[in-house]
Amino acid sequence: MYLFNNSDDPPTAVEATIEPVTASDLKKLTKKDFVFNWKDFAATELWKLRIADSGIILGVMSLTYYPLEYRIEINLITSRSDNVGPNKQYDRIAGCLIAWACRLAVKLYGNLACVSLKPKTRLVRHYQEKYGMLDGGQQLYVDGRPLYNLIQTYIDHEP
Repeated sequence: MYLFNNSDDPPTAVEATIEPVTASDLKKLTKKDFVFNWKDFAATELWKLRIADSGIILGVMSLTYYPLEYRIEINLITSRSDNVGPNKQYDRIAGCLIAWACRLAVKLYGNLACVSLKPKTRLVRHYQEKYGMLDGGQQLYVDGRPLYNLIQTYIDHEP
């Protein structure tokens, strides 16, 4: 999967990888860089996104599995503080993490797979427009063709 380095003109593709968060990673996930106290989410499954040839963590997400509903819920997803807003260095961090959750859901639940999240109110439209998520009441969700499109766009696509 690839991120785009926005500090280059034109932006260049940078290979990224997603891996489980380790106990030693939790010490690096400070509130200064990632806004949240990730140790509070240690009971959930945590994933990190980093540049392939670097140990620097650029994004993190927490997942909970609901097998009876064929669904994975993204409890929390965030980019490192220097990668948020119009002056961010890398683009596609959240998209890659969401697509990773989609890929995990497909591996577990096949064509019935669904990924959901409860966004902050100000992000609802962003998730709907950028990632094709639908309004499911208290949560947004993606399933079916849009879910596969996210995997294709953010995980399987070569720049």
